Amino acid sequence: MSEVQIDTVAFHHRAKRLLESLKSGRSASGQSFDSVLVIQGRSDEKNPYTKTIATQMWLLGYEFPNTMMLATKSKLYVVASPKKAKILEAIPSVPGGVTLEILVHGKEADKNKEMFGKLVSILKSSGSTIGVVSKDTTGGKFVDEWMAEFAASKPNFTEADFGPVLSRVLAVKDDSEIKYERTASGLCTTAMRDYFIEEMAGTFDQEKSITNEKMADRIAAVLSNDKLAKKLFSKVPMLDMAEWSAQPLVLSGGQYDLSHDAESSTALLHAGTVVCTLSMRYFMYNATISRTFMIDPSPDQDKNYSFLLDLQKKMLGWMTPGESMGALQAKAAKYVQDQRPDLVDNFVSDCGDVTGIEIRDGVHTIAPSNPELLQANMVIALRVGLQGLTNARATDKLSKTYAYQLIDTVVVKDGDAAAEVLTLCSKEPNDVSFFFNDEDTTAAAKPDVKREAKVDSKREGNGAGARPSTRKSAILPSKFRSEEKDDESTTRKRREHQKELLSRLLAEGRRRFAGEEGDDGEETRVVKKFESYKRETALPREVRNCKILVDERADSIVLPIYGMAVPFHISTLKNISRNDEGEYVYLRLNLVSPGQGVGKKDGLPVEDPGNTFVRSLTFRSTDIARMNETYQSITALKRDQIKRETEKAQLADIVQQDRLMPTVGQRPARLPDVFMRPVAEGKRFPSALEIHSNGLRYMAAGRGAGSAVDILFNNIRHLFFQPCDNELLVLIHVHLRNPIMLGKKKIQDIQFYREASDASFDETGNRRRRIRYGDEDEIEAEQEERRRRRQLNKEFKEFASKIAEASNHEVEVDTPFREVSFNGVPARSNVLLQPTVDCLVHLSDTPFFIITVADVEIVHLERVQFGLKNFDMVFVFKEFKRAPVHVNTVPMTQLDNVKEWLDSVNLAYTEGPVNLNWAQIMKTINKDPAGFYEDGGWSFLAQDSDAEADESEEEESEFTVSEDEFEESESESSEESEFGTESDDSDDGGDDGDDSGEDWEALEAKAIAYDEKRARPGESPPNRASAKRARKK
Repeated sequence: MSEVQIDTVAFHHRAKRLLESLKSGRSASGQSFDSVLVIQGRSDEKNPYTKTIATQMWLLGYEFPNTMMLATKSKLYVVASPKKAKILEAIPSVPGGVTLEILVHGKEADKNKEMFGKLVSILKSSGSTIGVVSKDTTGGKFVDEWMAEFAASKPNFTEADFGPVLSRVLAVKDDSEIKYERTASGLCTTAMRDYFIEEMAGTFDQEKSITNEKMADRIAAVLSNDKLAKKLFSKVPMLDMAEWSAQPLVLSGGQYDLSHDAESSTALLHAGTVVCTLSMRYFMYNATISRTFMIDPSPDQDKNYSFLLDLQKKMLGWMTPGESMGALQAKAAKYVQDQRPDLVDNFVSDCGDVTGIEIRDGVHTIAPSNPELLQANMVIALRVGLQGLTNARATDKLSKTYAYQLIDTVVVKDGDAAAEVLTLCSKEPNDVSFFFNDEDTTAAAKPDVKREAKVDSKREGNGAGARPSTRKSAILPSKFRSEEKDDESTTRKRREHQKELLSRLLAEGRRRFAGEEGDDGEETRVVKKFESYKRETALPREVRNCKILVDERADSIVLPIYGMAVPFHISTLKNISRNDEGEYVYLRLNLVSPGQGVGKKDGLPVEDPGNTFVRSLTFRSTDIARMNETYQSITALKRDQIKRETEKAQLADIVQQDRLMPTVGQRPARLPDVFMRPVAEGKRFPSALEIHSNGLRYMAAGRGAGSAVDILFNNIRHLFFQPCDNELLVLIHVHLRNPIMLGKKKIQDIQFYREASDASFDETGNRRRRIRYGDEDEIEAEQEERRRRRQLNKEFKEFASKIAEASNHEVEVDTPFREVSFNGVPARSNVLLQPTVDCLVHLSDTPFFIITVADVEIVHLERVQFGLKNFDMVFVFKEFKRAPVHVNTVPMTQLDNVKEWLDSVNLAYTEGPVNLNWAQIMKTINKDPAGFYEDGGWSFLAQDSDAEADESEEEESEFTVSEDEFEESESESSEESEFGTESDDSDDGGDDGDDSGEDWEALEAKAIAYDEKRARPGESPPNRASAKRARKK
C-alpha cells in the first residue's frame, strides 16, 4: 500500500462531477438526494466488480476494502484504516477542487464509535434523504460496526437508490479513460486477429480435433504465457495490468447461446459457423469483441451475414448524442422489419450496453423502451446478432442450425459524427470466410492469415472496411458470365470505396489545415550576414601593398579599391573569370546580389531594399604569373567553401544516435559472411552482423577493418526480409527513421545480403562429360542449388525474427509479396516493384526504392488512355512540402492489379490522360492548403478516375440490342449496300428479267442436286439454310 499513488487531478475532477450529480440527480420516484453513502466491506472474490468498487476505482484508481465514502453537496468524507488514511491524506487540495476530510477507523472501539457518531451528525445536518447503491451487498466487521451505530438513527432517514445516477456519471469517459479503453480494445483485437484466427484456421486446415472449451482455454492462456504475450502485445506498456474480464467464449456445431453468461461447450470445434467473443480489461477498463467466422458458407449464409454487417454500420451512424437507447434499438428492429422481415424472429433484441470499469452497465443498455440518452464519450459494447438460423444446404447435422454475432467496442463522438470503432479487427465477408472443401479454390481462398489480418487491421484503423484481395494474375480466371458479374461487382465496390476514401481525405484535410496559413512550399530565406574581420587591426599586414590578397584563414578576399583594402567574404563571391587581352590579364569577380537573372538567387532576401549593391569588380595587370596565382587561390577557396556548405546541408537532418549497448555475459546472435550495401570504403568483404541489446552491429572487414556500423532499434522504421526465390540475393534490408553517416556519405537504407548461387563452370569436353551422356550432373547441380536457396532463406528469416524479438517487437519483419508485384521505372531503369504490408519496395538493386503507405496522401495515375501501352504513377505525400515521387512506364496490362492493390491498402487514387506539372501544383497547394481543401481538395484529379465513372456507365447501359435485332439490322444494311445499285438499274429495265429467268425454288433444287453429285462418300452435302435467310423477298 505504501507504493499507491493517487492521481490528484483526476480525483478532484471526478469527485467534483460526483458532487454535481448529487445536486442534480433524482431517484426513480423523482426525489432529490441530500447525501450519498457508499460503503465497502471485506473483499468478495465471487463478486469482484460491484457499483461500489467501480466508484472507488473511478475516484481513487484502486479498490479500498473496509472503506466508506460520504458525499454531501459541499464536501466529501472518507472513512478508512490508518494505512489507507495516510495514502488519502497525501492528496493535496487544488483550486476549484473538492474539500476532502479523512476519518480514521482504528482498533479502539471508543474512538470508532465517536467517529461513526460524527458521521451520523453530518447525515442529519445534510438532510433526510440518503442515496445508497441498493443492489450492492457487503459485509464484514467494519460494516457491522457502522450498522450497529446507525441503527438507532436509521428510522429518521429515507434511503433512495443512487445507483442509476452513479451509472450516468461513470458512463461518460474522460480522455485518460478513453485511452485505457483504446488499449483494452487493442488487446482484444490482437488476441482475436493474431492468435485465435490462426489457431482456428490451423485446426481446420490440419483436421485436428479440439473442443470449444479447450480452444477457449488456449486463448485464456495467452496472458499467462509470458513469451507469447510479450510477442503478441509487444507495444502495450505495463502488460501486467491486462487481464481477462470474462472467460473467452467459443461457439460452434449448432449450439449457439448468445446470452451474456454463456459458456463454451465441451463439443468438438466444428467447421461450420464459429462465434468467438473476447473480453479484456486494462487498468480496470473493459473492452469486448465478437466475430463470426464462416467455413464454406452457402449463398444464403453470405446474404444473412452481409445484412447483419450493414445493420451494424447503420447503427454506428445512428449513435449520436441525445439519441435514446430505446429509440436506437427500435430503429434497428424497424430496419430488420423493413429490409429482411424473414429475420425478425431471429434478431437479438439486446443490442449492447455501456462498458467501462463495469463490463456491463445494467442501466445503459440498448434495449426496448430504455429512456437513457446517449452522450458524447460514452463507450459502448455494440452488439448485433441473429440466432436460430437454418442452413437449408447443410451437408451435416451440426451445420443445420447457425447464429451470427458481432460485438465492437465503440465510443460516441460529438455532433452528428458516427461512433468510432475501437476494436479494429476486420469483419468483412471476404475476411471471415474460409474455404477448405473446394480444392480448386483453396489456394485463392486461404491467403496468409497473419499477413492479411495485419493489413485488415490497418484498413479498419483508417476507418474503412476491408477490400477484396489483389488478383495475382492479369489473366481472367474464368469466362463464365456469372464470374464476369462478380468482377463487375468488385469493380463497383472498388469505386464506391474510392469515393469514400476521397471524401475522407477532404474532411481530414479541412480538419488538419483549419485556420492554418500556408506558404509557397519553399524554405524561408533569411538574411545572412558574414564577418571577415571584427576590427581593422585584424587585417593582414600584406594589405599595405595594395594588391589582391586571399586570406584563407578568414575565408576572405581583400581587394584594393581606390587605394583602400576592402575585405569581401568568400560567400559573397558568385564566380570569378580570367581573360587574356594582349599584355594584360583581366580578373572579373561577380558578387552575389539581389535581382540577378531568373534563378533561385533572384529572390535573395534583402534587409534594406534601399541599399546599393556591387555586382562585379574587374582588375587588370601585366603580371601574368601573379594574376594566375590569385585566380587559382580564389577558385580553390570558393570550392572549399561550397564543399563545406554542402556537407553542412547534408548533415542538417542527421540525428545523433544513442550508444549501442553490447550484449554482456553471452555471445550475441550472429549472421556470418554477409556483405553490406552501400560499401563503407574500399572493396567489399564479407563480415558478420550481430544483434546486441539495443541494436545491430556490423564489423567492417578488409581495408576498413575494425570500424563498426551501429544501427539502433529505435532508429529502424522498416525491416525487410527478401528471400532468394527468383532472385540472385537473399537479403535483410533496414530502412532508417533518421539517416546516419557511413564514411562521408549520408545513408537511410542499409542492406545485408549473401549471394544465392556460386559461380558455375562448363565441363563440356572433359572425359567425364564424354562418358556420361545423360543430364545427371545438371540435375544434381539444380537440386543442390534449390537446397542451398532453401537453407539461405531459412537462415536469414530466422535471423530477422531474432531481430524482431530482441527489439521487443518494436521492429517487425516485413516480406515483399512477389505475387502482386508490377514493373515500373522509379529512377533510371525498369525494375520490379513489390508491395509489402506497409510499403512499396524495390530492394534487389541500387538505388533502393521504398515508399511507406502511411506517408502517402493520394496516388494519381497518369497517361491512362486507350491506345497507350504504359502509364505513370505519382505518389503525393501527406507532408506537402515533400516532392511527389514518380514511377513511370508501368505496363497498362497491370493497371487493374495496381488499382486493386491501392484500394486494398486504403490508398485513394485518381487517374488522368496526361502528365501534370506537379511542382507547380504542390507550390499552389502549399500557399493555401486550407483553401485548397475548401475548394474541393483532390476532386480536380478525379474527373477521369474510377470514382467518377459510375454515372457514365449507367447511362451507357440503358440501351441494349438483342441478337435478333442486331442480325436483322445487319442483314438489311448489307442488302441495301450490296444490291442497291443493281435494284436501281433494274427499275429502268422493266420486268423482263423476272419473266425470263428461273425462280428461286428451281435454282435451289439444281444446286442441291449438284452438291449431292459431287459429295464424297461419308460426307453430307452443304447446308443451304443460310441461302434461305439471305433470299430477297
